[in-house]
Amino acid sequence: MKLVFTSNNAHKLAEVRHILSQIEVVSLRDIGFLQEIDETGQTLEENSRLKAITVWQWLINNHLDSEYNGVFADDTGLEIQALGGAPGVYSARWAGEPSNDANNRAKALHEMRGISSREAHFRTVITWIGRDIDVQVEGLVYGTITETEQGDGGFGYDALFVPQGYSETFATLPAEVKNSISHRGRALEALKKVIDQTKK
Repeated sequence: MKLVFTSNNAHKLAEVRHILSQIEVVSLRDIGFLQEIDETGQTLEENSRLKAITVWQWLINNHLDSEYNGVFADDTGLEIQALGGAPGVYSARWAGEPSNDANNRAKALHEMRGISSREAHFRTVITWIGRDIDVQVEGLVYGTITETEQGDGGFGYDALFVPQGYSETFATLPAEVKNSISHRGRALEALKKVIDQTKK
């Protein structure tokens, strides 16, 4: 099985390829898709679907769709309870354009100053579009926001997020531990189950 993942983000690709190791996963760069996809959706579900449909249609238009078993896209948001679910769908560009992880983390810490209730969750929505395939799955992980950055592993908000049941941030946990409990890991495991069912 060969699937296109709608990303060129090296961190995401490594995580995806690790979890979906039985499947050949190719990036947008691998297929020659060079355009930016405007994420105009108001929800994670809408953005995930928009990205998958855009790339699948591009494959069809370029007569490449027969080479792949579809396209999957994810959209992820950090939803902080005390901030009414912010940054949510705007997580990647919360601190403004261009997207910058360090600035986003700084904004989160600034917004959370003096707030004792630090509950949050990460949510990933994955959409898989292909011939006779239109599936959406989700993964969630609950935790808390730290008061300072901790660790230099991972990416995004990983240095601020301590998953429930752990005392370390995603940025300090070993990759295999993070992948086994992360929102993206859980969404990918749900996708893997759907893929396994379609193979039967």
